[in-house]
Amino acid sequence: MRVTVGLVVNPAAARDVRRLTSLARTVDVHERVNTVARVLSGLAAGGVEEVLFMSEPCHVVERAWTSLADTHPSWGQMPSLRPIPSPGPAVDARGTAAAAAWLGEADTPCVVTVGGDGTNRAVALGWPDATFAAFPGGTNNAFAPSVDATVVGLAARLFAADQARHASHARVVPYLAVDVDGAHHTTALVDVAVVDEPWVGTHAVWDPRLLVEAVVTRTDPTVSGLAGVAGMVHPDGGRALRLRFGPSGTEILAPLGPGHLAVVSVAGWETFTTEEEVVVGGGRAALAFDCERETVLQAGQRARVRLVDEGPKVIDAAALVRQAAADGVFPAAARARTVARPQVERGRGREA
Repeated sequence: MRVTVGLVVNPAAARDVRRLTSLARTVDVHERVNTVARVLSGLAAGGVEEVLFMSEPCHVVERAWTSLADTHPSWGQMPSLRPIPSPGPAVDARGTAAAAAWLGEADTPCVVTVGGDGTNRAVALGWPDATFAAFPGGTNNAFAPSVDATVVGLAARLFAADQARHASHARVVPYLAVDVDGAHHTTALVDVAVVDEPWVGTHAVWDPRLLVEAVVTRTDPTVSGLAGVAGMVHPDGGRALRLRFGPSGTEILAPLGPGHLAVVSVAGWETFTTEEEVVVGGGRAALAFDCERETVLQAGQRARVRLVDEGPKVIDAAALVRQAAADGVFPAAARARTVARPQVERGRGREA
């Protein structure tokens, strides 16, 4: 059986305006190439034969493949690279969603993503029931588990080769379905927030004084963003919350961004389930999805938010690789071979 894995890399992740106002790490293209080379090393060691990758202007995947083949002979045959068919390199979330949709139609077992919550949301918009092997490579990384990129590659290969055997390590996660006045439908993986500014601007949700209310799919005080804020309020985790903010609320210290501990005034909160619907908005404000402002609500407009428990799947790469090691997979598979250099197919250079 030919083992194939998808690969989506956002070269612009972790390079937004928040680098100027916080301690968030700047990830340049060279570091991104290094990260993807580690992913490819894990894929090669596991025996992946073909990687279907999203073309993008910086050619991160192709450069990573060349770097690995030239300098780091792997335990296994280097996989072939094939760009996902498209009019040109993906330059925005729409291009990422289109690439993900193609992977879904091609019945790709799983997709490795290198980016933040926004990148993973774009993939899920194009491929709602995708199985993610996600590497946290953005500003806010509430969606992707923290693990080394090499392990992500190993786990993706193991899962792709035997999905039934490793199904228990692919966890279904909930998402938020959003309907704005019946005219605009979208989804969010981590949070939906109302921000008291009637414009999108630089997209980032950064000033806690502008927060009106938010809905989050999970709570975790160890991550940055609104999931981290919710975690400070309800640290038990695993629960969807609705938060309301205001100057008369209880002030808490929360990680609104990397290195950005902000005082957030929480006026109230409550849990909610898939049987409930949350209505937000009513005045002119921005609607943010996964901590990025995207839609402007006009006066009187409201958004209906539902929690859907049958969303995409996320591979627990650490747990999967631990189990494979316990099963004795790696000593049997570790046979050093000469690294071959299969042809790298180039995508067309015209932008969409």
